[in-house]
Amino acid sequence: MFFTLLIILLFNLVNPQTWCCCCKNQVSYRIPALVNLNDDQTFLALAEKRKTLSDTNAEVLVMRRGTLKDAKTQDWVSGHQLLSSACLPNHCSMNPCPVYERESKTLFLFFVCVPTRVLDLTADVIGHGVQMKSRRLIIPAYVYRYTGKPDCTSRCCLSFCCFTSFALAFCSDDQRITWKVGNQMDVESCECQMAEIIDEEGKSTLYCNARTRLGYRSEALSYNSGEDFGTVLSPNKLIETGNGCLGSVLSFLEQSNPTKTWLLYSYPSNPKNRVDLGLYLN
Repeated sequence: MFFTLLIILLFNLVNPQTWCCCCKNQVSYRIPALVNLNDDQTFLALAEKRKTLSDTNAEVLVMRRGTLKDAKTQDWVSGHQLLSSACLPNHCSMNPCPVYERESKTLFLFFVCVPTRVLDLTADVIGHGVQMKSRRLIIPAYVYRYTGKPDCTSRCCLSFCCFTSFALAFCSDDQRITWKVGNQMDVESCECQMAEIIDEEGKSTLYCNARTRLGYRSEALSYNSGEDFGTVLSPNKLIETGNGCLGSVLSFLEQSNPTKTWLLYSYPSNPKNRVDLGLYLN
């Protein structure tokens, strides 16, 4: 039976342990993830190291550390760290998704491990996680659900022609000791990112922005911290490029008005190809 493993790797950032490696002849780095550790203005950039551009040739996850020098400059440590503990024999380590727990100063790194011969992304995490004001940890993910006809004869057991993806969130309220899985969105939604919005009354809303095959992005709101996304926003506001790709969304407080949350969304602005990166502010 083919399967996908969801792995959690913990970094204690008080006394961090690292693995360094000088890797030669790298072909490509893909599926980046970036996390900011506000305590000491440190950035961690993670990605897959691949032999080729193909998903099936992902090898291992790598990480590079940087420090914010001033408002416009980051000082990146030369070279990258090979995350050798984030490996299983004969498996690909893919789709890094970090989230920082502020109280314990611990970085949780979620990723998937898949058998090297078969790529099965039926329970996937990607991008970066969120710690909400309530301290709840949120990991964006998606699953495939069979939506074909009962008498489907297309022999599609190894493809996704009869399956549709739906975004959801993994939630933890006790620093990852236990987890629960939120309900799936009601509309097609694939790779996704989430961000917390806090209104002027201090109420929290979780925003989800997801990839689709429909020519536009899926957007939804959760008013119960990721347990379900019951409010789906009007479609066609944000275009999808080509066959789609992962977009990135962050929330931040306005400096002059710390009760007002802004959303920053980045995604290719070209409707056909992954070019012309655009930044959208809400």
